[in-house]
Amino acid sequence: MSDIRNVLEVICRQANEYLLNIHRRHDDWVVLSSIADHNGRVNEFIKDKVVMTVYNITRENMISTYTPARPGGDAFAIVSPPIYINLHLMFMANFSERNYAEGLAAISVLISFFQQRPYFTPSDTPELKPGIDKLTLEMENLTPVDVNYVMGILGTKYLPSAFYKLRLLPFDSNAMWARTYGAMGLGTAQAPQG
Repeated sequence: MSDIRNVLEVICRQANEYLLNIHRRHDDWVVLSSIADHNGRVNEFIKDKVVMTVYNITRENMISTYTPARPGGDAFAIVSPPIYINLHLMFMANFSERNYAEGLAAISVLISFFQQRPYFTPSDTPELKPGIDKLTLEMENLTPVDVNYVMGILGTKYLPSAFYKLRLLPFDSNAMWARTYGAMGLGTAQAPQG
């Protein structure tokens, strides 16, 4: 079973460690958070940080060769095939005034990190929960109109941002919705005597 929280916390932690290795500071560079609270106020604890937030979740439209029948004793369990989702992520440099240039530097380092690590697998990222084979992270190109729309729905003004699509997060259930049995008793016909 996949877990959106686990995946995003792992990626956020790795990105933060990368930034801290390049530019030491007393607190985190990258935080997983919403930008504004339910009243529309910008969260105070995200000031002078790169904010990683989800702005959309979509289903991956890929063809699967998955078979829904799984062996179990003398029968086969019929389960629904997995679905794969994409998480659309925004990394916003929430640095303003005198720290604006520092925010641009942080976004630059972050883009460099994801260029070096475009995918995450259990072998290179053991903190991922079981069931994940490979996650890819692709930079998305949004038009200025799209960026304006995303910033608006997230409740913030524009600040430098990088947009990524995290692809192929599997959601699978072992819950059986039917049972079937294998073909039995197929005999061989004998040739007629003549």
